[in-house]
Amino acid sequence: MRAFGLFFLTFFLATNLAYSQRGPVDIKWGDDYKEPRNSVLTDFIGKDENGFYALRQGTGTGILAKDGSVFVERYNSRMKLVKSYEIELKYKKKDLVFEDIQLVGDQLILFTSFKNRKKKTHYLFAQSISKKSLKPRKDMVVVSQVPTRRQGGLGTFDIDFSRDSSKFVVLSQLPYQTNTPEKYKIKVMNSSLEEEWTEDITLPYKDEAFSIEKFGVDNEGNVFILGLIYKDGRRRMKRSGKPNYQYTLLTYSKGGNFAPEYKIDLQDQFITDLTFQIQKNGDPLCAGFFSDRNSYSIRGIYFFKISKETGDVYNVSMEDFEFDFLTELMSNRKKKRAERAEQNNDEKRQAELFQYDLDKVVPRSDGGALLVAEQYYITTQNERFRDVYGYWQTRISYEYHYNDIIVVNISPEGVIEWSTHVPKRQQTSNDGGYFSSYAIAVTSKAIYMVFNDNGKNFDKNRNRDRLFAYNGSRSIVTLAEVKADGSLTKYPLFSNREEGIITRPKVCRQSGRDEIIIYGERNRKYKFATVKFD
Repeated sequence: MRAFGLFFLTFFLATNLAYSQRGPVDIKWGDDYKEPRNSVLTDFIGKDENGFYALRQGTGTGILAKDGSVFVERYNSRMKLVKSYEIELKYKKKDLVFEDIQLVGDQLILFTSFKNRKKKTHYLFAQSISKKSLKPRKDMVVVSQVPTRRQGGLGTFDIDFSRDSSKFVVLSQLPYQTNTPEKYKIKVMNSSLEEEWTEDITLPYKDEAFSIEKFGVDNEGNVFILGLIYKDGRRRMKRSGKPNYQYTLLTYSKGGNFAPEYKIDLQDQFITDLTFQIQKNGDPLCAGFFSDRNSYSIRGIYFFKISKETGDVYNVSMEDFEFDFLTELMSNRKKKRAERAEQNNDEKRQAELFQYDLDKVVPRSDGGALLVAEQYYITTQNERFRDVYGYWQTRISYEYHYNDIIVVNISPEGVIEWSTHVPKRQQTSNDGGYFSSYAIAVTSKAIYMVFNDNGKNFDKNRNRDRLFAYNGSRSIVTLAEVKADGSLTKYPLFSNREEGIITRPKVCRQSGRDEIIIYGERNRKYKFATVKFD
């Protein structure tokens, strides 16, 4: 447990905290602002010693924000808007496609792309942006260029950044023929936009038999690709009731492949989610879930590490969750059914968790890891209605479910030290879950998760077996605190209605060791807050 305080902070981790002092936080709200028409704040770019930067994008036509427009906004340490600048997406009078803006090292970098139809080539450009004026500098660096696969087709660009932001890798798909091995260009660059190395690679699998799940680069510029191999050459997860896939991790450095490929296969059990993070020593740490039944439920964790020097696999562990954890949030009826299945060794009916997505793996400084996953799924239903002419029509309604969170603390040897449920219910319709999900911050003392909630869940007289769902109306913000021993405490922090906004956890970011920046909006009003943990 003592190793918990040594968790590394990750740039992904975010949260949304409170004005009230009922939780272990100190929060300061910034000014209210009026959002430009036809625009939406889409990302928190990063923070430096002078403040933070946000990305705003146009959503429609209009004078202040047209469809496809891109704005960089700079806020000072008091959350006051200092400057907003619209990026001109032009190259030699040709339209550029916006790709991304990132804080790389101490530089703001703009990524854009351009398809030259005459040359049948797709280019990816990078430009540094002045932090003061927010204008892109004139020098454009060609980060990557790939042939288009066919007339009208585009080679794709995917970018990932190292743990210390000193390096980034661009993975670009190269033209290939159907049923032949896929080809990619790997290019690694540093924060000064200087090339470290580039290599064209051919994956050892045919296109229909392989899919890339994740890739990344470490602080030294080594590139890792995690993929799925489909055993019968067809992209399906199950065949004759058994897994039809296995994971593999490929590693590349300057000059090509520098470590053996490692294939991950649990034979008759399904690996339902797997990802990796680079540890401080540079070794990949792989972690995920497995199931006895299918590819969308989970029964336990799978954990291992790979030496980047030798390719040796070590600290391999596969461990079931305890029965009480798997059934903790079940109704009494379902729990009794699971108990009978456990007693009868009925694997098809034994307890498993359903539809959990592994969101984050946080490496611990001692070699352990923290896994965070959320139950997420979409349901549909047909709705009949009369149109303006009186005729019956049918439309599809999409229900977005963002439910319970699980936090799993794993020792360096791959043993589950504890696992904790964070009960949560969020169900909204036809909105893509815009205000749903959660934000998270990891500090030296605890893990904090913040989400929009239903205030009835804090009613002392409510039925404790019932959890009310957030559905977008009269919501409160809840802070869930998971301490070093895995114990959970939930606090009602503030009313969105009283603050005049609805928090958007997906946009919030952890901005320091014990600080996060939160964001909320409602109609055209928006504001930020900085939150410090006590």
